Amino acid sequence: MANENYSRVTEFVFTGLNYNPQLQVFLFLLFLGFYIINLTGNLGMIILIRIDSRLHTPMYFFLSHLSFVDISFSSVMSPKMLTDFFVKRKTISFLGCALQQWFFGFFVVAECFLLASMAYDRYVAICNPLLYSVAMSQRLCIHLVVGPYVIGFMNTITQTTNTFRLPFCGPNVINHFFCDMFPLLSLICADTGFNKLVVFVVAGAVGVSSGLSILVSYIYILMAILRILSANGRRKAFSTCSSHLTAVSILYGTLFFIYVRPSASLSPDLNKVVSVFYTAVIPMLNPFIYSLRNKEVKDAIHRMVAKRKFWCNIAAEQGWCFSYCWQESSHLLLGFPERDHRNAKSMDEKNFTNVKEFILLGFTADLWLQRVLFSIFLIIYVISLLGNITLISLICVESRLHTPMYFFIGNLSFLDLWYSSVYTPKILVTCISEDKSISFAGCLAQFFFSAGLAYSECYLLAAMAYDRYVAISNPLLYSQVMSSRLCPSLVAASYLGGFLNSILITSETFTLSFCGNNIIDDFFCDLPPLVKLACDMKESYQAVLYFILASNVIIPTMLILASYLFIVAAILRIHSTQGRLKAFSTCASHLTAVTLYYGSILFVYSRPSTSYTLERDKVVSVFYTVVIPMLNPLIYSLRNKDVKDALRKMVDRAKCS
Repeated sequence: MANENYSRVTEFVFTGLNYNPQLQVFLFLLFLGFYIINLTGNLGMIILIRIDSRLHTPMYFFLSHLSFVDISFSSVMSPKMLTDFFVKRKTISFLGCALQQWFFGFFVVAECFLLASMAYDRYVAICNPLLYSVAMSQRLCIHLVVGPYVIGFMNTITQTTNTFRLPFCGPNVINHFFCDMFPLLSLICADTGFNKLVVFVVAGAVGVSSGLSILVSYIYILMAILRILSANGRRKAFSTCSSHLTAVSILYGTLFFIYVRPSASLSPDLNKVVSVFYTAVIPMLNPFIYSLRNKEVKDAIHRMVAKRKFWCNIAAEQGWCFSYCWQESSHLLLGFPERDHRNAKSMDEKNFTNVKEFILLGFTADLWLQRVLFSIFLIIYVISLLGNITLISLICVESRLHTPMYFFIGNLSFLDLWYSSVYTPKILVTCISEDKSISFAGCLAQFFFSAGLAYSECYLLAAMAYDRYVAISNPLLYSQVMSSRLCPSLVAASYLGGFLNSILITSETFTLSFCGNNIIDDFFCDLPPLVKLACDMKESYQAVLYFILASNVIIPTMLILASYLFIVAAILRIHSTQGRLKAFSTCASHLTAVTLYYGSILFVYSRPSTSYTLERDKVVSVFYTVVIPMLNPLIYSLRNKDVKDALRKMVDRAKCS
C-alpha cells in the first residue's frame, strides 16, 4: 500500500509567490536583476581573489568559498522561480523536488559552518596577529573549508532520505515557491512525528553548534579588542570583523525567523517573503558587504580597472579596441563635448585619488561641550534601543497585539532601531575622538542605509495611514481587508521602494567628482553637504533629485493626506461626540509620528537655497535622526491602552517569576 501511494505522486505543484498579475513583469525583472547582480558580484569576487596575489590570504580563501556557496545556493532556487512567473501550472518533478531540497539543505548548512570557520579565522587574526600565518596554515584552512561541506552533505542526506522515503499519497500542492521541508512534510500521509523530531534535532545541532562557535569566537575577539589601549586600534580591529558580523546577522536572523518560531505564528505568505530574502537577496548582498567595507578588495578592484584602462588605451592608440572607440563615439552622439585624451587620464586619476575620506566637523570644537553631547546622545540612543526592542518584543509575545496595526508598529520600531544605529554610534565616536574622519566607502554605506531606511519609513507611514482609514471607514470588514497577505505585502513594498530609491540616489551622488575640499560641515554624510563638495553638477543629477523628492516625499504625503481626508469624512458621519473622540484617538499616535517626521524632513530638504543654514539644519537633523526614533515607541505606548496593558502583564510575569 505504501509503495502504491508513493507511486501516485510523480510531480509537485508550487503555489508560488502571491502577487497582483499586473506586477508579473516587474517582479520577474526585479528577481532577474537580483540573480544577475548575484552572479556578477560573486563571480567577480572569486575571480578577483584568484588573480590578485595580495588577496591570497586565509580570510579571502574563505571568502571565495562563501561566494561559491552563494552562487550555488541562489542557482538552486532562482532559475526555477523565474521560469514559474510565466507558466500557469508551476510543476516540478518528484526527482527535481528531491534534488532541490538536497542541494538547498547542503548549501545552507555549509554556509552556516563556513561562517563559523571565518569567525575562527577572525579570532586568530585579532588575538594572535603575530602567529596568524603560522596558525592559519594552508592545511588548516583546507580542513576548515572541507568540514562545512562534509557536514552539509551529511545533513542533507539525513533530511532528504528521511522525507522522500515516506509516501505522498494525497495532495501534491506545495504552498511555496521551492521544495522547503515543512510544506513537504504537510503533504505526507504517514506519521511525520519522527521526521519532525529528526528535523528539529539536526537543525538544532547545526544552528547551536555553528552559532556557538561564532559566539565563542566573538567573545574572545571582544576581550582582545578591549585589551587594546588606543581607540584607533580598537576601531581598526573591530573593522576587520564588521563585514563578517553583518553577514552572520542577516543570514542567521532570517533563518531563525522562519525555522525557530512557535507553530502558531507560522504564516506561509510571510515565510515566502522572508524566504525570498535569504534565497535571492542575501547571496546578492554578501559580495557588496565584503567589498564596500573592505579596503583591500576595493584596492584590488581599482588595480584591475586601472590595468584594463591601461591596456585599452594602448589598444585604442593602435586602433584595436573597438569598445573604447564605441564609448567615445556614443559620448559624442549623446551631445557631450569631446574629451581631451591627453588630459583625460590625469583628470580621472585626480578625481579618483584625491578624496579617499571625508572629515565630519560635527557640532562643536569645544571639548567640554563634546563630552556633554556624548552623554546626551548616549542616553537618547540607549532609550531608543530599549524602547523599540521592548515594543517589538511586546508585539511578538502578546497575542492581543497580533493585529495589522501592531504589525506595522513593530516594523516601524525595527526601522527606527536600525535607522538610529546608522548614525548614533558614529556620532558618539566623533564626540570623544580626535579622528573625525570617515572613509569614502563608510560615507557611501551610511548614506545608502540612511536613505533606504528614511524612504522606507515614509512609505510605511503611508501604509499605516491606509490601515487607519480601513479601520475607521470599514470596521466590520477590517480583518478581511487588512489580511495576512496584504499587510506583509505593504511592508515589503515599503522596504523595496525605499531601498530601490536609495540605490538610485546613492549611485548618482557618489559618482560625482569630489576633487577638492573633503570637509563635511555636519555630523553625518547628508545630501546637501555632499552636493556642496561636488566639483561638477550634472543636469541628470538634478532630475534624479526631483524624482526622489516626488516619489519618496510628495507621493507618500499625498497618500497620507488622502487617507486622512477619508478618515475625517468618516468621523464626521459619526453622530455621538464620544464615538468621534474614540475614532480620532486611534489615529492620534500615527498623526503625531507623521507630523514630527515629515515636518523635520521637509524643513531640511524642501526649502529655498537662500534660507539654507547648516548650523540650524544640524539641530533639525539631530531631531529626525536621533530623537524621533526614541520618541516613536513612547508615542505608541503612552497613548495606547493595549500596549500599556501588555507592558503591565509582562512586568507582572517578571515579578512572579
